[in-house]
Amino acid sequence: MTARVLVVDDEPDELALIERHLRRLGYDVLATKSAEEALADEDNLGVDVAIVDLRLPGMGGWELVDVLHARRPGLPVIVTSVLDQDDYPQVEAWLPKPFTGEGVQAAVARALGESP
Repeated sequence: MTARVLVVDDEPDELALIERHLRRLGYDVLATKSAEEALADEDNLGVDVAIVDLRLPGMGGWELVDVLHARRPGLPVIVTSVLDQDDYPQVEAWLPKPFTGEGVQAAVARALGESP
């Protein structure tokens, strides 16, 4: 079965790039541009892993990570950001920007407990 990945990023270019990398790796991708959009559709919470940008308009990435963990205990979350990794919330993996296809693959593998 193909893993499903929720990606939340308000930058269209970044969202498209992550989505492209994930699809090339064979993942099903649900892409949204805000935390509110991600949480509005229950199907988005049925994913295997979530990739969350920390700097989102409205509800920020930190709060979204907390909500995802509350609604889906055990859901692996990857944080992506231009911020320093020391400022990231407690998550399973991180994907600092700018990222590469190899970085996306490694972060998802780490979050899912697989070898890249």
